[in-house]
Amino acid sequence: MRLKTALSTIAVLSATFPLSGGAPSAVAIIVNKGSSIDTLSARDVKQIFSGVKKRWPDGQKIVTLGPGPDTPEHAEAVQFLFGMSETEYRKFCIQASFTGNADEVPKEYASSQAAANLVQVIPGAIAFVRADAVGPNVKLVRIDNKAPGDPGYPMGGAK
Repeated sequence: MRLKTALSTIAVLSATFPLSGGAPSAVAIIVNKGSSIDTLSARDVKQIFSGVKKRWPDGQKIVTLGPGPDTPEHAEAVQFLFGMSETEYRKFCIQASFTGNADEVPKEYASSQAAANLVQVIPGAIAFVRADAVGPNVKLVRIDNKAPGDPGYPMGGAK
């Protein structure tokens, strides 16, 4: 119960303590600062967010997070991670909840800041967020050795 209360408080406080840095047009992948992960392949990222990969190499459970569908970064991430439009993704989410496969979709929060704040306190957490929501208390994960803003980065920014 304490963890739920703490997580709710962090989500609410995210508007008060926004994070900054990075390119605002790109979507970044972040992990808890204690993670040993620095870079992932695009394939690994997709498998993690779709629930195919459920544990990190050290055995820790993966917790996927992200901002909700009312954020501009959501559509970019859904297209990359799932290869779906927002409408297709919503149908997929409904089906996953009815079939008991809710771990195949990231938990959604009100904003990138809320997701980033939760990544800070949840070991094993990974999230997609606006690149400008990446702050010093989370770790940016490079995708195929590319960061937001690099040429060829797969989720917005320079392509």
